[in-house]
Amino acid sequence: MKKLAPIDYVVMIGGPAVFIVIAIIGVRSLLGTAPSTDPVKVLRDGTVSSGMSESEVLSKVGQPKATVTNTNGTTSFRYQHGTWDSERKTFVEEDAYVDFDDTDHVSGVSFESRTPAQPH
Repeated sequence: MKKLAPIDYVVMIGGPAVFIVIAIIGVRSLLGTAPSTDPVKVLRDGTVSSGMSESEVLSKVGQPKATVTNTNGTTSFRYQHGTWDSERKTFVEEDAYVDFDDTDHVSGVSFESRTPAQPH
C-alpha cells in the first residue's frame, strides 16, 4: 500500500470539515437565527417594574404581540408565548400584559394562562 501524501490528509480531513461548515451556513440561512428569549418569562423574572416608560419596556422585552386600548383610554402591551406542559401533556398559551397609566408609564404586569380546546 502506498504511503499517503500530505494532500491526501488535507482532503480526508478538510473535505468533511468544509461540508459541515457549508451545511451549517445553509441551515442557518433557511431557518434564520435562534429564536429570541421568551418575553413572558422575561416579564415573570421581574425585568419590568412600575414607573418604567414604554421605550424602556420595549428595549428590555421587545415588541409586543399586540397593543390593547383599554376602556379607560390607557394602553397595554400583550406578550404571548406557547409552551408544552409535560405534566399535563398539553399545549399551554401564556399571555403577559404590561399595563400603562395616563402618562405612559408602567402601572402593572399581569399574566394569563390557558389551554386550547383539544381536537375531537
